[in-house]
Amino acid sequence: MTQLLDTVEITIPRERDFSIVAELVVGGIAARHDVTLEVLDDLQLAIASVLEHDEADDGEVRVVLRVGGDAIDVSVGPLGERTVTELEADAGETLGLRRLLDNTVDGAAVSRRDGGIWVDLRKGFVPLGQQA
Repeated sequence: MTQLLDTVEITIPRERDFSIVAELVVGGIAARHDVTLEVLDDLQLAIASVLEHDEADDGEVRVVLRVGGDAIDVSVGPLGERTVTELEADAGETLGLRRLLDNTVDGAAVSRRDGGIWVDLRKGFVPLGQQA
């Protein structure tokens, strides 16, 4: 079981321009835990892509980050039904959300909770000081 070290939750407007706030928060948390730039880039791309694929135009979205000793878990929601459709689709040859997440994070799942659809992402990492 991974030891929980940090949990951060932010609520941002659903407008695309505000996704950068989530990316900056991930960057700050990653820096505190000696996460490599590769892991950070993957997480930021995954979060931005999930937010970009959300079809709702108004309201707010929450991003919850949980950092353990060897993984970062991110939950984004509530999101619209389009997200479920895209994530349940076979990655195949199309460059859709499922294929992007399959190539950037270690796990991506959809859950229904807190009044909506959430995407849960997981990215494992080895802290910079512990790499061989």
